[in-house]
This record gives sequence, structure tokens and C-alpha cells, in this order.
Amino acid sequence: MRFTTLTVFFFSLFLIQRTAAQQNNIWYFGEKAGISFNSAGSAIPYAVSDGAMVALEGCASICDANGALLFYTNGETIYNRNHKVMANGSGLKGHVSSAQSALIVPQPGNDSIYFVFTGDSFEKKFVNGYNYTVVNMNLANGDGAVTIKNVPLYAPGTERLTAARHANGSDVWVITNDYSSNVFRAWLVSCSGVLPDAVVSTSGAVLNQYDAFNSGSMKVSPDGKLLCQTHFPDIENTDLQTFIQLFDFDNLTGVISNARAIDVTGSSYYSAEFSPDSKLLYGAKAKVAEIDQFEATLGSEPAIIASRTGIPAALNIYALQTGPDKKLYLNRGTTSLSVISNPNAKGVACNFEQDKIDLAGRKGNLGLPSVINDLYFNFHSDFTYKVLDSCQGIIQFEGTTNLGGAIDFLWDFGDGTTSTLQNPEHTYQQPGRSYTVKFKAKPSTACGYFTNAKTITPTGTSVQAAYDVVVKCDSGYVRFINHSIIVPATTNVQYTWDFGDGTSSSLLNPIHTFSSFNTFNVKLRIETGKPCVQDSLTKPVTFEQLKIQLPPNQEIAAGTGIALTVTSGGTSFQWSPTTWLSDSTIYNPIATPFKDITYTVKVSTASGCTASDSIFIKVNSFDDIFVPTAFTPNSDGRNDVLRPYIGTRFTLEEFSLYNRWGKKVFTTSLSGAGWDGTVSGTAQDTGVYIWLLKAKDPEGKTIFKKGTATLLR
Repeated sequence: MRFTTLTVFFFSLFLIQRTAAQQNNIWYFGEKAGISFNSAGSAIPYAVSDGAMVALEGCASICDANGALLFYTNGETIYNRNHKVMANGSGLKGHVSSAQSALIVPQPGNDSIYFVFTGDSFEKKFVNGYNYTVVNMNLANGDGAVTIKNVPLYAPGTERLTAARHANGSDVWVITNDYSSNVFRAWLVSCSGVLPDAVVSTSGAVLNQYDAFNSGSMKVSPDGKLLCQTHFPDIENTDLQTFIQLFDFDNLTGVISNARAIDVTGSSYYSAEFSPDSKLLYGAKAKVAEIDQFEATLGSEPAIIASRTGIPAALNIYALQTGPDKKLYLNRGTTSLSVISNPNAKGVACNFEQDKIDLAGRKGNLGLPSVINDLYFNFHSDFTYKVLDSCQGIIQFEGTTNLGGAIDFLWDFGDGTTSTLQNPEHTYQQPGRSYTVKFKAKPSTACGYFTNAKTITPTGTSVQAAYDVVVKCDSGYVRFINHSIIVPATTNVQYTWDFGDGTSSSLLNPIHTFSSFNTFNVKLRIETGKPCVQDSLTKPVTFEQLKIQLPPNQEIAAGTGIALTVTSGGTSFQWSPTTWLSDSTIYNPIATPFKDITYTVKVSTASGCTASDSIFIKVNSFDDIFVPTAFTPNSDGRNDVLRPYIGTRFTLEEFSLYNRWGKKVFTTSLSGAGWDGTVSGTAQDTGVYIWLLKAKDPEGKTIFKKGTATLLR
């Protein structure tokens, strides 16, 4: 049992946070490329190579609250967590070459229903416009299925499609852009679903000079106050000037207004992205090896343009997307992603790193997954806690929110109890454990909670005993490596080791020599000088003297199988040579030698002891040609392969097998080789097979033989 101190702590930070951020923890994009932000004991993010999707540009992925993949899409096809086409998941009206072809929005207040919004492309003249499809994750044994497909919103549209959290912290605005116009539509997604009437705004330049001006992207700042729009006329030999349009966005009403044109000579922006603090705007210049950074919150167009900093890049950049780690990821269509590690910092201090993330040979193409603007962040609710009495497990929680109006609160303390107070006091019955506490806040008029979760330990100070051992076999010498966890690390602790042989130590990492072969229960005890803070761990440490034995030397006829069995212990086995053995890594392989041979086995134990032994097998020559009449390929090491036995006077030229329909299933000219009952890895049927054999005698005379053999299973 683990106990805690009376020390009073105030925690304003948390150890582990699980929020909606993890819904974007796995990205699939490009030519079956992908990265994961889930911990895997390696660098984060790391490449994943199990994707099934090809997306030339836009795409979207979604995970559950714990970061486990649910599904992903390129706007045309939805793939489930098993990387198979989801039930009824094909034929969506997006396009793989649309800059923002797809966007996934969870239905507020529902953990099973997801809306997949799609946008058409320049290649299809935008005729399909914007549509949405409904996915129910409760169907198909949790793999999900499409229940409603291609519900029209508005057509024709553009390649631009984005989403922003509503001011109530629950609902979501999905923003579209009418074809060749300056009309924007904000569609509200609430607990009732997608509302049929959009909020329509007219603002900014009318981009109708070319159809290609309808290509580009939109993004909303994480704080929900700004909207940016790019247009990218990817037309050869054109000198058309493009610019970024920046708008004010009201995430309470959905209204878009106050257009500003960020116009930089010679620029052609494919995409843009805001910094996590919403103060900076990055523009990807697909035709220039440079990224532009602007101060987006300055009051006027000239001031914003004057704030521009060009960040050199080795190659042209296309997609920009913020990750769950609040870094910016940049796609340039190769087998790697670039990273801006400090996107809130001005100028080159943002730390642009070219080709930072390797995609394991998969090409990223031009896009990265689209997401809701605040999917990684929590601007709406948070909580802190204070340890009042850690030995008794008494914690004072304080919930905060910037949501307006009357607020409903819900606490889940992780121990099966809840509260609806804003600032509850709670007592944990087992204070030494860790608990995942969930704090939820929502306006009383909204339907879905905005959740913040933290893993806490009500101890204030905690200790957890842990150690490993390094054993020198047969000597009794052991080095103990202390991995105990002490929180905080500055806590004064005392270690006591009981080696189980009547001796002890108080060292951090002791070395001890045991005097006999036996199993000793070694106990590490940690104390802090206070009776309610302590821990202990006991492990068995075993010393053994390894002795093994093989059967006596053997004399057999050529081709006869014999079991080579190790007795008296060992956990790992390695036989040499491996010739004519059924398995060289087990304690009892079957040997079927054709010549005299000595086999040696090296045996080891988990504690590092080793031993070896040998056996000599004398093989009596076989002076004829013989083929067995049956074999049993069941992997038991006995009679698994049908092979001809060729006397020493003869030379094999061909041994072939045919099924009852006359189809050849096996052939070889190698002496000792045989058929294992499969063709291209597929097990063949039980039955009679015809064999033909061709050999030469010492005088060079050709000998033909044929017969049948039965395959038995």
C-alpha cells in the first residue's frame, strides 16, 4: 500500500492531460502516409505506415478521446480504424484534389455521431458544391458505418472548407465559400445536428477572374476571432497576383466582416495557418521557397503587411497545419514533413526545421488533415486543485470557465463519484492512487459539455518503489538498479534493502554477492520519515547452476528422423549447424541427416547462465532410390516433407510431384530437398499425388522411376 504526506500543495499545472486534443492524434494523408502523436516510446510524432488512403490534397482524420483511431477520409471514401472502406463509406461528393476536400465534426453531446463535410474541386468545376455525410460509430461492431450520405448544403462552391468552435464551447460553425464570389456561409452544428439555414456574410474581394481562383483554403484562429482565406490560381504562365484575405469572425453569431487584403508582390499563397496564440499568421508560398509570417492582430492592412517576415525554406511549401503539440507542420509533397517548433515566436525565432519528420518512404502530396480550429486547445474551461490533507485524501477543486451566462458544471472524480458544484471539496478513500478527474462546463442553454481532464495523485508527495537487477551467473554477484519514482524529486527518502539472506543495505544502487544457489526474495523499502508516505517492492532473485544433457551418440540410416532432446533446464536454445534440423531454436528438434554430423546446442537461462553439449550422429549410407508412400505435413517435426532418398551411388536430376489433375505442384533437383504439401504457401488437399524421378548411376546411365504418395493431414 502507498501512503501520502500532510504536506499542502497547490497544483496549477497537471501531470497528464487528456482532452479533445487527442481526437487529432493520428493523421493520414498523401500516398498512404501518416503520423501519430500518441506515445510509442519514440520521437513524437512518428511515422505510421498502415494507411490505405490516397489523397492528392485535402483529407481528414478523427480519433476517440484517448487518441485511438476511428476513421479517416479523402472526401470521396471513408476508411475505418482497420483501414478498410467503411460500410457504405464510398461515393462521397468531395474530391481527392480539393485543397480542403473533407472535414470531420463530432456531433456535440454525442460520442458516436460524426458529420463528414465535403467540398468539390476545380477539376470537376465545383458542381457538387458542399455536402455532408453522417457516420454512426456504434454500428459494424464499432468500426462505424455511414447512415446518411451526401446531404447537400450549397452548390456550386469552392475548395475552401473550415470549422470553428461556437462561443458556447459546444457547437461548431462549418464555414463555406460560394463559387466565384465574396459570399460566405456559416452552418451551425449543434446537438440537434446540422441546422438547415446558414448565416450568410458578404465581405472582401469577389474572386471571379478565373475558375482557379476558387482553389485555396480557409482557417479560423484558435481563439475564434479571425478567418483567413487564400486563393491559388495554379495556372501555368500566369502573372495573376494572389493575396491572403483576413476577416473578423464572430463565433457567437457566425458573421464574417472587416476584410483586409494581405498583398505581397510576387506571392502566391496555397494555404495559411494561425499560431496557437492566434497572434501570428503564416502563409505558404507554393511557387516560392519561402514562408511568410504576419502579425495578424494589427489594426490595418499596411501594418499587417509591414510586419511580414520571410522565413527561407529549401523547397516550396503547400499545406500548413497545427498539430496537437501546438507545433506547425508543413507539407511540400515529399517523403517528409517540415516543422515550425515555436510558432508563437516572431521571425526566425519560430524555429523552422526543414524535413524534420520522416514519413517512412510514403509521399505526403500536397495536403494535411483539416480540423476544428480549437481541437487541440481548451479556451473554455479548466480547473486547478489544492491538497488540503493528503493523508486523508482531501482535495479542494476549483473550476474556471470563460463561457457566458448560466453555466452547468459536472465533475467526475475518477473514483466513481461526481459533483455538480463549481468548486467542490472531495475526499479520496485511497489517496495513494492516481485518478483521472474530468471537469465539464456548459452554458445551461447548450447541449454538449466542454471537457477538461487531468490525471492527479492526491498525495502531494508520493513514492513508488521500483528496481531492476543485473546478475552475473554462477557467481552470486548482483547489481541492483534503483528506478523508484519520487514526487517531487527533492523529497528526502531513505532506502532499505533486505536481500533475503540475512543481510541488508541502505545504498541507492547496492551491489551484493549471494553465497549459495537459491531463490532470494529481495525487498526494497522507501521511507520519508513520515508514517503515511512509504512504499516497498519485493522481487525474487534466482541463482542456478545450469547443467544440461543430450542423448548419447547415435547411429541411424540415412533420412531417418531422430529427436535431439535437451534435459535439465534452460530457457533459450541454439543448435549448430542448422542443417537437416526441423527447428534450431527449440529444446527438442528433429534431425534427419543424410551424412555423419555433430550437433552442438548452447543453452541459456533468463538470468544469464549458459551451458553447451554435443551429440554425434553416424549415418549409414543408403545405396538405393526410395520414395515414401505417404507423409504428414502437420508441423510436428516428423514426416512433414516428402523427399526421395538417394543412395550415394546416384545423382538426382529431377524429382517432381503432380496432383490428380496432372498439374505440377513441386519439382527439385537438389538432393535432400522435398515437398512440404503447399503451393505458393497454400496447403494442398489430402489425397494421392504422382511422383516422377530422374537420376543417373555412376556409369552415367539415366534412371527413371515413378509412383504415388499419399498426403495425410
